[in-house]
Amino acid sequence: MGETRMAPEKAVYAAPQSDQNWLRSVQRELHRRSRDDLDYVFRKLWGFITDPRTLRCAFHRVARNRGSRTAGVDGVTVVKLGRTSGGSDSFVQGLREELKAHRFRPSPVRRVRIPKAGAPGKYRALGIPTVKDRVVQAALKSILEPIFEADFFPVSYGFRPGRGVHGALEHLRMLLRPRPVRKGGIEHRRPYQWAIEGDIKGCFDHIGHHALMNRVRRRIGDAKVTRLIAAFLKAGVLSEEQFSRTEAGTPQGGILSPLLANIALSAIEERYERHVWPRRTPTVQTDPAGITRRANERRATDRRRGLPILVPIRYADDFIILVAAPPGPQQYADAERVANEEKAALASFLKAELGLELAEAKTLVTPVTKPMSFLGHHVLVRRHPGHGRQVSASLVPKERSQRLREKIKQLFKKRSTGSSLRGQLQRLNPILRGWANFYRHAWGAKKVFNFLDHYVWWTIARWLRKKHRISLKRLILQYGQRRSGGRGVRWTDGGVSPFDTSTVRVEQYKLGWMREPYFATNMEGEPGA
Repeated sequence: MGETRMAPEKAVYAAPQSDQNWLRSVQRELHRRSRDDLDYVFRKLWGFITDPRTLRCAFHRVARNRGSRTAGVDGVTVVKLGRTSGGSDSFVQGLREELKAHRFRPSPVRRVRIPKAGAPGKYRALGIPTVKDRVVQAALKSILEPIFEADFFPVSYGFRPGRGVHGALEHLRMLLRPRPVRKGGIEHRRPYQWAIEGDIKGCFDHIGHHALMNRVRRRIGDAKVTRLIAAFLKAGVLSEEQFSRTEAGTPQGGILSPLLANIALSAIEERYERHVWPRRTPTVQTDPAGITRRANERRATDRRRGLPILVPIRYADDFIILVAAPPGPQQYADAERVANEEKAALASFLKAELGLELAEAKTLVTPVTKPMSFLGHHVLVRRHPGHGRQVSASLVPKERSQRLREKIKQLFKKRSTGSSLRGQLQRLNPILRGWANFYRHAWGAKKVFNFLDHYVWWTIARWLRKKHRISLKRLILQYGQRRSGGRGVRWTDGGVSPFDTSTVRVEQYKLGWMREPYFATNMEGEPGA
């Protein structure tokens, strides 16, 4: 067995490479079996989950996470575990013995409330499990994730390995992209006319446990594993020293929660399987490209038959369903009618299937030519300002830019003039860098970034004048630095300057940049484990 290490003052732990290689080979085999047989039920997983190699890798995952410094209800952190006699090896061995002897019981989750971004006065509940519970959840996820990844649809993007926000936005943009009516013409046909912007009321707190476990048991037939998952769901919450039972929901903050939420919410994609990923009918195909081609063929066939088309894109509990009516003089009105009918039908479906409710005020039926709010962007079909043809685009919402400017303004309020410019810039730059990288794939982002840099320059100039009460010319002599090429002056202090968002490369995101999870590839990294 390889040596494990943990520094006495830091939560740094490295699982042996042999353990990681073994776990990856197990995950590849589980994913291959799940992908090749859609009805296969895994009945012998407990040995994998309680294997010391799995638990060591799970502890490695917990220790390297920022949350390792946060304690659950027992007050224990990863650092404290490293100081105990025996350290991590003793902890993993004791945890394994508890699991094997069926003595392990999940502890209640410590609940804290964090402010919601962009919603002053509103808070999001975040659950913090104990370190022991986090390790067990990480072990469960490492074994269950490869199995369920084979079931998740290609239009699902949230909390999945190799997928993210930009992939979901680009997929939506590609679906909305108008097709030419005739070769060389400027008239284009919109493949979808209306969309349903889905918003689920308190999604993660209201998923029905019974419905969720039924979906888990479709694939997991090991009773020891399903009992452990159910125990985590029923562990309860400790908030302000008050214990409350959890009769529904998957507490946000747990390592296993995103996977369980995806298992439940994949019911949305299954409802539109014919037009998205028809794997089961008429024959089972395991090649994703072949299944996608068949979905395209079915959409084309249903258009010819005069049937409506519905295609979802989902990121966790945030989703949009695109609606198309058959071609004809009433296509636009028909698509709106279909969208409204489907919104009502979907609300009934989610209530019956998962115990969830759509937020009526926030679930909107919107024409695709109007901005649709999705993952912090506005997505719509518009005419290109240059060539005049209709194109699909994702834009930076004005309210997001305004929110960022307000945050910068608050950072440079008069009360902060006691701080150094260097300290203020060190606080500002991570905000600017993260915001620019998030919106670098949006249409017109370069123009937005230029305006933002201009705003930052003058905000700092006004702040420096309040701080020193001298003229702008003298401030430039003291803090100014000529830009390369002689174009303008940038503020600097102690070698730190504001991050120039205009230097971030703006380019359209490509779906080909997404990478398959390692368990879906062979040992050389090629698809097809």
